[in-house]
Amino acid sequence: MRKLLIAGYLFIALAVVFSYTVDLPEQIFVSQGRLISVLGENVIEDSEICAVNVQIPSVNGLRDRPFEQFLNSTIEGEISQYRSEIEELARKAFEESKTSEWPFRTFDVYVVYSAYLSDGILSIDMVFSEFTGGAHPNASRRTYNIDLEKSRLVALHNILGSKKTEEKLNGLIKEEISARDDLWPEYFEGVTSDQGFYLKGGRLCIYFQPYEIGPWAVGMPEFCFSLEELLGN
Repeated sequence: MRKLLIAGYLFIALAVVFSYTVDLPEQIFVSQGRLISVLGENVIEDSEICAVNVQIPSVNGLRDRPFEQFLNSTIEGEISQYRSEIEELARKAFEESKTSEWPFRTFDVYVVYSAYLSDGILSIDMVFSEFTGGAHPNASRRTYNIDLEKSRLVALHNILGSKKTEEKLNGLIKEEISARDDLWPEYFEGVTSDQGFYLKGGRLCIYFQPYEIGPWAVGMPEFCFSLEELLGN
């Protein structure tokens, strides 16, 4: 039994080269006289099968503490699940490589976030990226938009307020997509109920996932518009 334990410790020592966590700079926002902070930690771990570099944000100072706890737990859980899924894929691929003619290439899992405050909305904007073999990494973008006054998550339709404004936004996006020769205008049929967006500096920014309206080379296209002009008559 002792030999098995020693062998297990040696395997862990060999598999994990290093692992540490770094506190990220605190971001401070002021909303209606209230201080809202976004703290973050950067978890870095390198091993022979999967390199991990994930940033985990935490929002503090909301009026509704139970909602704050729910929000932070949800974000952390989503990142943790994403990391676990990629690490499990890496373990399986590593084992399969032992009986395969193809050499194993270390997997990567990466998460980075940005935080913005505009028009009473705090946006936690996150990019998830992983390399699991193939010609290039895979990536996706996810954003939590928080109404600070009401302590709730908001969707795009909450920001736009009416079907008329949504149609106006669709027209503007369609126009910008059509003006570019590296995107696929026919793929855009209008913003969706779960459309990715964030607010920054008084502007509403709409973004799309890779391959949604264009090839991988264009990344995750986004289009920003003045919120005041968009909501005006």
